[in-house]
Amino acid sequence: MNRIKISPLASCPIEELGEQNSTANLTLPTAAPLETSDCFDLDLDQQRSYSVEDSCLFVPLHYEKNYSYPLVVWLHNNGDDPQQIHRIMPKLSLQNYVAVAPSGSVGNRHTGFYWEQDTDSIHYATDAVIQSIDYARARTNIDSNRIFVAGYGEAGTMAYRVALTHPEIISGVASLNGPLPEGHAPLGRWGVSRNVEVFWAHCRKSKAFDQETLCEQLKLLHVAGFSVTLRQYPGGDQLSTPALTDLNRWIMEMIDSTIS
Repeated sequence: MNRIKISPLASCPIEELGEQNSTANLTLPTAAPLETSDCFDLDLDQQRSYSVEDSCLFVPLHYEKNYSYPLVVWLHNNGDDPQQIHRIMPKLSLQNYVAVAPSGSVGNRHTGFYWEQDTDSIHYATDAVIQSIDYARARTNIDSNRIFVAGYGEAGTMAYRVALTHPEIISGVASLNGPLPEGHAPLGRWGVSRNVEVFWAHCRKSKAFDQETLCEQLKLLHVAGFSVTLRQYPGGDQLSTPALTDLNRWIMEMIDSTIS
């Protein structure tokens, strides 16, 4: 049975929220990477095939080699690069996950990388995620049944694409203010991809992803039989700390439910 889980802060239509629900924006400082992480210098330009050396790896605090960790594949924001993972993971969790981040399909380390939605970029992103997963597996102890792909905005849309076309690899997808992809048959494998768990965060005043689009796409996932957890937050197009906190809680609750 499909399940659409709506938080008290999210419904269609969505009522105005009081000041007590205000959301603190996530400031992404230019902090140095953690000593426990591997990261490679990026100096690539325009459309290219993926090289695993473009990936950044985040190893959790007090890493225990005998424990199989959930893996988060983080797709960086447009205009950023894989090193964003070192600023995201402390907001998500310093010890619950191994995480890995590939780079976008076009751009360079001076201007940032971007996730385009054309055919070549979709193939690139899929290859980037798969290679990054293998990269993390080769260096850390990963639970293959607990692999999640996540991203914000266009990266969230690309996370949907990869997860919905490769449900045999991905356990769950988290799109933070990223709409469902359009074109190139993103739901072409809906019969099996509806087993992928979905976390969807939305900014109430987003201009890039309005509430009408959200409601239409939510109905589509409902009809297709997906299990969706929806959360909505005050503010415009911005990545918020509470969204990452809720994402962490969602993943851990899912893991706990499979153990019990």
